Amino acid sequence: MKKQQLLANVNEMDLILDKSSTQGALWLGNLKAAQNIKQLKENNIQTVITVANNIIVNFKNTLNISHKIYKVEDTEKAQIIEYFEEINKEISTGLNYGSVLVHCAAGISRSSACVIAYIMKTNKWTYEKTFYFVKEKRLAINPNPGFKKQLIQYSKNLETNNSNQHLDLKQPKESKDLTPFTLGYSNSWGKLKKKNLSNPHELVSQLSQNLVKSPLKKIDQLNRTSTPEERQIYRQLLAKRLFVNTFSSKNSISTINYQSEQSGLQKQIVEKQPIKIKAHLSMYKRVEINVLESERTQI
Repeated sequence: MKKQQLLANVNEMDLILDKSSTQGALWLGNLKAAQNIKQLKENNIQTVITVANNIIVNFKNTLNISHKIYKVEDTEKAQIIEYFEEINKEISTGLNYGSVLVHCAAGISRSSACVIAYIMKTNKWTYEKTFYFVKEKRLAINPNPGFKKQLIQYSKNLETNNSNQHLDLKQPKESKDLTPFTLGYSNSWGKLKKKNLSNPHELVSQLSQNLVKSPLKKIDQLNRTSTPEERQIYRQLLAKRLFVNTFSSKNSISTINYQSEQSGLQKQIVEKQPIKIKAHLSMYKRVEINVLESERTQI
């Protein structure tokens, strides 16, 4: 008896979101609201979304109302979460043409769950905040326990997606191309990518030319008094030698430039036996460079 009295005192539909200069208003109501043609016209409702499986609503073509039906039972086991994204899109589209009414049989459980889901996503609000916001507009709303659990899960899903998007915005665009081997040459690599070099040999040639341009300061060897800057330069010099010796042909321009650049240092080496130089190119990888006797004989 009390439940019947409560339903009798409930408005046919209540305004949830006011209309703006660019969008219509969002209404939440029951079956009678969808059948009240006069009220729909007065509130410029151009879109009606029915979330129920046991009612029939028909509109005449002369009304020019867009009508979408989602057959959902008002039970705890019903998976209403499966319809949230689609209904959100229908509401967003409908608001661009006029006002929107979302309704079910009583305007308490199914339709309120859909309106809550839409506002959660649009305003990036939590479930609790959104629930009380809608309840202030329509006191009778009360999604069944199963719908409440799904709304809470949907809120968590939205929060995760928003966090991932935030991290993507913070991440540098070319961070995927940075490796320990580049040693600070990310700008040169980014410029080469924009050129769309399809030939691997051309790419290697361009990279080697960029490598031999810097650093300007030469560090022949390190000792205990070497500064962090000198150690970094020394590592870069070894990286250049490794790259050029590995990828460039001995007749390439980059190799000739590199060899002429290093001629002053190589003249100081008089031993004919191979020398093994060990250096850290990064904090994680140790690279060994073999300077072959054949290389020194060409100087």
